[in-house]
Parts: sequence; structure tokens; C-alpha cells
Amino acid sequence: MDTPKDELPLRRHRNYHLLWGSQALSELGAQISMFALPLLILALTDSALYAGAAGAASAATRLIVLIPAGALIDRWNRRSVMLYCELARVPVMVALAWAVLQGNTTLAHILAVAIVDGAAAAMFAPAEEAALPQVVAKSQLSTAVSVSAARSYVATLAGPGVGGFLFSAHKALPFTVNALTYVASFVMILFLRLRSAKPAAAQPGGSLLREIGEGIGWIWRRPVIRASMMVAVVVSVCFNALYLVVLTAAQRSEVSAPEIGAIGVMVGLGGLAGALLAPQVHQRLSPRASIILLGVLGSCFTPLLLLGDSGYLFGGVLALVAFCAPVVQTAVVSYQMSATPDRLRGRVSAAMGLAGGAAGAMGPLLGGALMDAGGKTLAVPVCTAVLLLAAVLAVLSPALRKFNQAGTGGLQVVRGCVGPGAG
Repeated sequence: MDTPKDELPLRRHRNYHLLWGSQALSELGAQISMFALPLLILALTDSALYAGAAGAASAATRLIVLIPAGALIDRWNRRSVMLYCELARVPVMVALAWAVLQGNTTLAHILAVAIVDGAAAAMFAPAEEAALPQVVAKSQLSTAVSVSAARSYVATLAGPGVGGFLFSAHKALPFTVNALTYVASFVMILFLRLRSAKPAAAQPGGSLLREIGEGIGWIWRRPVIRASMMVAVVVSVCFNALYLVVLTAAQRSEVSAPEIGAIGVMVGLGGLAGALLAPQVHQRLSPRASIILLGVLGSCFTPLLLLGDSGYLFGGVLALVAFCAPVVQTAVVSYQMSATPDRLRGRVSAAMGLAGGAAGAMGPLLGGALMDAGGKTLAVPVCTAVLLLAAVLAVLSPALRKFNQAGTGGLQVVRGCVGPGAG
């Protein structure tokens, strides 16, 4: 049962602000280093494939760790998981900053940092998502998810711009600042209080493999979540590839550091605007229509990247694609959180993250391979075709045809189509 304190407006909810703020700081630091790591590798090797390898190593690590992560998070205290994850990331970022200062950075060291950071992120993200329903009332979940999506795009907005500025000042600064954001996030989580100190599903004597399979099976039996996740993977692969394509093209065209930073700022602005307008868009468009719109608009705008090598052109095109993403994300994640029993939240969140991890691993490698093979003239048409494929999949999917109501009504329709026991 929700306590009266849970019904406080989110703007006055202390625990929600601590959870929101800690992850906002963590994501800000991660975006700074995520933007700086490929630039550091490009400065060392001038290879787009190696630059993509850093993102792919981080994403692949998340993919592997996410397999047991959900079941472990449902066994353990979610607040403690978040604390340990933030604490583990600090020394590796400090060590990288020190290596850059000493001038003895190696590709192996950078990849090791990406792997450790990816492992911590893989545990932190489902723990934070599973903790959200322990902080806010069920009636506040949709709004809380929209605000959390906005938080991600605030980080995307500020992080690359800050990262580009810091990298241009000194190559070690982005990683030093990232370490500080993780420390600040750790301190905020120390003061966070969840409704339940121990998840109801914690069963230390149970089979870990059985518990992992239970979360995956729960998703598999819900066609709307399964279908929307598959389409999201296709879009995410393309967007991750495009991001590296744009960074590599800008670096090879000797675009200035401030202009490279502007790419991330514009992407963040597009995503932030989409997150803030998501509730209004849901009143006019069904979740399925939003998914189709994302694929169609993306495939229309992406070819504009071939018109020149301006950072502002690159950022503007990606910003238009990023605008549609949070509208889809809010509809799908709100349903998933609302429908999932608390005892399964860690596992379901981790299983959903597996799809995102696969996309995150494939995207940078695809973008880097395409750029090394044929430059923008090959990479852009391939990414355009992938986005168009996502729209076609959404049109043809029988499950998504039933996901035809926005907002609260949409959640009721989805529960109806997946059958009893969805909640």
C-alpha cells in the first residue's frame, strides 16, 4: 500500500528528487566520458573502427552482466546495489585521467575502463528503475518516467558539450569530472530511503538460472512488450551507428571542438523537447503511431547528413530523430513498470536492458565498420534503410496494432490484449 507521503507531488518528493538527482549526475558524467572516449581513441589511432570498439566493449559488457543482474537485484537491496556501482566507477576514471596526464594512455587501458564502466552501469540501471516504484505512488509512475526520460536528455544535452569543451582544454579533464559526478551521485544515494528495504522476491536459496528465465518468460508472454522491444532494438542500433558516423565524419573533416560539442547539445535539445512534450503527444498519437512516426521521420531526415560536413547540420538531423524517441520510450516503459509485479521488476528491467545492450554493442561497430569501408556515402544510406525497416515492422506487427491507445487508456488496452496476470 502506498503511504500518504508517496502521494506528495513529485516536485515536493524528497526521495524522488534524490533518486532523480543521483542518476542525473551519474548520466551527466557518463555522457561526458562517452563523448570523450571515442575522441581520445581517434587522437591515438585515427581509426573509426577502434573508436567504435570502446562503445561496443562497454555495451557488450552490459549485455553479459545484464543476464544475471536482474535476478541478483531482485535478491539484493536495490539501494546498496546503486551505491556499490557508483563507488566502483570512481577509481577507474581517476586512473584513466592520471594516465592521460602522464601521456602513457593505451587502447587496452581505455577499453578496460569502458568495460568496468559498462558493468557498473548494467547493474545500476535496472536497480534504479526497479527502485522507482518503491519511491513514488503507482499513479505517479507515468509522470515519473517522463521526467526520468527528460533527465536522460538533459545529460545528453549538457554532457557532450561539456565533454567537448573539457577535451579541448585538456584530454584528462572529461574523465576527472566524470569521477566527481559519480562521487556526488554516491553521496545522494546515501540519503535515499526506499519503501521496502528488501525486495519481496529475495530468495537466496533459489536457482539463479530459474529466476533469470522467469523474467525473460514474463516478457515473452506479453506480445506488446516483446514487439515494441524488437522495434526499439532496430532503431537503437541505427541511432548508435549514426552517432559514431557523425563524430567520425566531424573529426575527419577537422570540425572545431566547440562545433563537435554542439552536435551533442543539439541532440540533447531534441530529446529533451520530446520528453517534455511526450504527455501532450500521447493525447494525440497512439504508441504504435509514435513508433511508425519515428521510423518514417528518421528515414526521411537521415539522408540530409550527406549534404555537408557541418557540425550544426549533423546535430540538427540527429536532434530531429531524437525528438521522437522519448515519446515511444515513455509509453512502453510506463506500461512495463505498471504491469510488472515488484518481485520481478529487477529481472524484467534487466531483460529489457539486454535488448538495449545488444543494440548498443552492434551500433558503434556497425557505424565504425561502415565509415571505414565507405565513409558517409555508405553509412548514411544503410542507416536510412534500417530506420525505414523499423517503421515497416511497426506497421506489420499484429501485437502493436492492438497497442492503439495513448496514455492510461493505452495501458488498459495493452493489459487486455496480453491476457490475465499481466500485473
